[in-house]
Amino acid sequence: MSFEVKPVLLEGEYMRLGPLAQEHAHGLFNRGTHAEDWAFMPRPCFVDLADCRHWIDEANATAGHVAFAMVEKKQGRAVGSSRYMAIREEHRGLEIGWTWIGRDWQGTVINVEAKLLMLQHAFENLGAIRVELKTDARNERSQRAIKGIGAKYEGTFRNHMIVQQGHFRDSAYFSVTEADWPSVRDGLLARRERQGAEL
Repeated sequence: MSFEVKPVLLEGEYMRLGPLAQEHAHGLFNRGTHAEDWAFMPRPCFVDLADCRHWIDEANATAGHVAFAMVEKKQGRAVGSSRYMAIREEHRGLEIGWTWIGRDWQGTVINVEAKLLMLQHAFENLGAIRVELKTDARNERSQRAIKGIGAKYEGTFRNHMIVQQGHFRDSAYFSVTEADWPSVRDGLLARRERQGAEL
């Protein structure tokens, strides 16, 4: 099995993840202008459509990143984005990161299914043995969400990144390994069924 991470369409019951493109700009801009939603991201929220378009181009030009748009299937709206990054082909590992989602879809089946699809593709199609996730150590909500999918906390890298307003960010690291994946998959499938029924 070749561990070659390329743009791909991942189709779920409630949403799809496809290669991030300029066609998603209007939808992402409409959902990416709330400053508080970007407080722990490497950059602030979008200030205008041109800013969003620039971010899309930058995401696709970043070496070692494969960027996706999250599109909810009911009305075909782009509602967020995520990426494969820190790709280590020789060690069959990668990171899921740069994830953000519009506030109306936070904590919904859309977010659950996005993680399910990305993890499933990594482990079952690419043959990954490790998937990392990290977040700002100040972001307790994100840490709860990552733990909620079954990822294991591994430690905190101090002064790991310089982020918005020159803050020295500590990064909390989590992982899912191939041995963890069956139970993580079952948990995500159960959550998808439960949260999908709430729509």
